[in-house]
Amino acid sequence: MIIKNNKLIPVILLMFALAAPIASQAQCKGFAKRKCLPELKPFVHNGQLNSTTLMEGESAELVMTFHAGQQYRVMVCAQASLKKIGFKMMDMDREIIFDSKEQADAKNWDFNVNATQQIIILVAVPKPGKHASANLPGTLVQSGCVALLVGFKD
Repeated sequence: MIIKNNKLIPVILLMFALAAPIASQAQCKGFAKRKCLPELKPFVHNGQLNSTTLMEGESAELVMTFHAGQQYRVMVCAQASLKKIGFKMMDMDREIIFDSKEQADAKNWDFNVNATQQIIILVAVPKPGKHASANLPGTLVQSGCVALLVGFKD
């Protein structure tokens, strides 16, 4: 296809630039459904699929409500390209309730809630180490899909 009108080229490039993140998010949600949801068992998924693409050194934060008298599992699941994903759970005063780094880099945490409360969940992808290949000229920073799933006991 030959484009004779040079005014169309920026419009076409803009359309591709806007479509790329949408396609990436769709692939990430597909990964979360296919790979992560089965790992949540025996807990029942709460119906919220929270997933995004993160790069090394980035983090994402989510506030969720947990209801009294319920047993929960919070799980972080990531593509293999990302190593040692960590997560923290904090109360609304940002006091740490759970830190996966203190639990041998746990990928999930099971807990009971005595009183209904909002909890901040912070998911972080660490920066590459000093001698990591990502610091060499010409190499790319790793990125991948990260999903945060919450399940409850039925």
